[in-house]
Amino acid sequence: GQTSQIGVPQGTPFFVEDNFMMTSKQLGATIDDLIKETKRGNLDWKMQIESTDDLSVDLKEKYIDENDKTWIVDECFVAYECLYKRQPFCMISYEHVLTCEDKTRMTCLIFLPPLGMRFFDVAELAPYAVDADPILGNKVHMLWEQLMQQYRSGTGKVKIQVVDPLNN
Repeated sequence: GQTSQIGVPQGTPFFVEDNFMMTSKQLGATIDDLIKETKRGNLDWKMQIESTDDLSVDLKEKYIDENDKTWIVDECFVAYECLYKRQPFCMISYEHVLTCEDKTRMTCLIFLPPLGMRFFDVAELAPYAVDADPILGNKVHMLWEQLMQQYRSGTGKVKIQVVDPLNN
């Protein structure tokens, strides 16, 4: 079978809680429902965000490719947490963006870690990775957009904590 970028066989079920497993397809359906319930105002969200987007270029990681071109590295972790169907839901997304001149390369990883785990470290999160095809990546982005819209509306249903990437 095929494997994802971090070596997880595609179609592998992923543990969310002690005995509950969720595949990427199930997660996609769950995210669809989370978006609907969020739009209805039925969910209270806590989010933690750590991003290098706003750092000056000299503080960002650099990557030099085989053609001696320098790529600027941006990273963004987002932890999503809510009570969904009377059960805690937790998901962490990670975007790794490389930019060189007018070219951009992006990788998106999605994790379903145990509830107490809030490490923004890909190596620590790797065992909890979900095979994120473009459809699932798009659904996570739609959830992000919905939560940002709700946060800006001032309903109090979305609380955000920004984590400084230089002090974490």
